[in-house]
Amino acid sequence: MGTSLDVARSFVRAVQSRDADAAADLCADDVVVTIPGVPMPFQGRDGVRQMIRMAPSELVQSLREEKEEGTDVRVTTLTRAPGIFANYTTWHFETDGERIRRLTFELRAAN
Repeated sequence: MGTSLDVARSFVRAVQSRDADAAADLCADDVVVTIPGVPMPFQGRDGVRQMIRMAPSELVQSLREEKEEGTDVRVTTLTRAPGIFANYTTWHFETDGERIRRLTFELRAAN
């Protein structure tokens, strides 16, 4: 597949295109995704699919920064749902080099 950064980039593209299956295929079977404000983490590939299907359909994301340190990757985007919110989202990927094992998000207001 390539580097952990390649995996993270592919995941972000899958989320942006709302391709839940492509995103899930990049994850380990036991992946855990934690989103601020959501009480329970999304677990497993089915959880990833559910997370993507729940996202607002008008979500617009623009890349701001990428950092890779071994199997740990951080991607920051400006995330907007027009008329609803705008924030800087840092996607923190923990991988095994080929698959995403854990994904957490840090949100910071953009306005």
